[in-house]
Amino acid sequence: MRLLIPVDGSEASLAAVAHAARKGVGVILLNVQPRLHRHIARFSSRASRDALRAERSAAAMAPAIETLTRAGLPFVALTELGTPAAAIAAVARREGVDEIVMGVGRHPEWLRWINPSIARGVMARTDIPVTVLARGRVGALQRYGVPAGIAGLAALLWAVE
Repeated sequence: MRLLIPVDGSEASLAAVAHAARKGVGVILLNVQPRLHRHIARFSSRASRDALRAERSAAAMAPAIETLTRAGLPFVALTELGTPAAAIAAVARREGVDEIVMGVGRHPEWLRWINPSIARGVMARTDIPVTVLARGRVGALQRYGVPAGIAGLAALLWAVE
């Protein structure tokens, strides 16, 4: 059995790596680096962009690689370029993995409406089983502060008009 684990250096993605280490199976670690907008990319060389991506990818994957090395598990570390959900689904198909294990942070419901979930995008793009492990807690500011601020701003705007 082989698992694909997208890794971004977050606590949630490291929890997915720890989950795989407990299962004792082969792992493909994947870090997806974003493409630079062409108007920004034209001011830097391809070599410098590639070096920056490699540096960021290595930093994001270092704790995951350390965890798998300590566990004695076989793994492959890959870096892809593109949007996360599309790249994860494409690598999963290309590598023929049995399962995708994703660690996600907990977010309040209102934030899910604004910020689309990468896990949801992966599930929409592939028929490979996806295990989602939620980690972390939603803070009080995230849970109540921003919606209250939006409601307060709406009340202020209504009162001004």
